[in-house]
Amino acid sequence: MQQSTEEWQPIADGVWALSYQFSNMGMVISTRMTVIRLADGSLFSHSSVPLTPAQQAALDALGPLRHVVAPSAMHHMFVPALARLYPQASLYGTAGVLHKHPDLPQMQLIPQDESAAWAGQLQCLPVNGIPLLDETLWFHTSSGSLIATDLLQCWQGPLSLPVRMYLGLTGGHERLTVPRTVRLLVRDKAAVQACVRQIESLPVQRVILLHNSVITDQPLQRLREALSIWDSSNR
Repeated sequence: MQQSTEEWQPIADGVWALSYQFSNMGMVISTRMTVIRLADGSLFSHSSVPLTPAQQAALDALGPLRHVVAPSAMHHMFVPALARLYPQASLYGTAGVLHKHPDLPQMQLIPQDESAAWAGQLQCLPVNGIPLLDETLWFHTSSGSLIATDLLQCWQGPLSLPVRMYLGLTGGHERLTVPRTVRLLVRDKAAVQACVRQIESLPVQRVILLHNSVITDQPLQRLREALSIWDSSNR
């Protein structure tokens, strides 16, 4: 099981991450906050985790956090706490996140055009066709990093028995895959396939997963294998 990291870990040039371990439905799991330095020196954060004063100070040393993104309707629990720490930051979320957080009236819908502060540096890829998931993938052009939330999972290392039992049902143990729980949520396969084609066209050098691992060994091949369940020939 990946433990909480006390310090920000460098992932690539201008990319850092912090993992946080917590209990959810009786399972001890980890989640990850990924931070990217934009061209103007400001920071963009994908997902949120609770920060200690030391972790906040270390984050501030990397640059001013100005953009906080909640990437899916399933991952937003720690956004209010981060918003309180950084009241000057702009908050963005999917439609599902906005619906779940009337307590954050300042939160905006994630912009999908050139008006975004990160335009030309980060590409937002909405996963259409799975409305309950309401997930967005993100691609950082300069580092070749694809950041995923729940659509893709690969749990590695020592894991607790409840987590191993859960992965026995959903998949994703030591292998990059789309969990069976996600596959069951698909409502428009053609829309998902269009998203898959877009993802597979990207020059991916690593896959940063919200849960547990970062894929650096043959990431594009493993990504295509995981997404092959939605190959257009599999109708």
